[in-house]
Amino acid sequence: MVLSLSKEPSARLLKHVVRCYLRLSDNSRAREALRQCLPDQLKDLTFQNCLKDDQTTKRWLVQLQQNLTEMPDVSRPL
Repeated sequence: MVLSLSKEPSARLLKHVVRCYLRLSDNSRAREALRQCLPDQLKDLTFQNCLKDDQTTKRWLVQLQQNLTEMPDVSRPL
């Protein structure tokens, strides 16, 4: 879906995709998986033009990237 969006951008669909990834990143196991397989297009500037007027989705994308770069809390039981 993300690859398709990079070829034919849709701000509305991108918003839903980013929100889904962000919600997945709330789960520790999903977060670990996303660190391995998050599409490169969500890590680079591929969607910069598509998001220029959408502050909410930009904020979600930044939060997603922060969630995936944070170190796991080893003191908390799984």
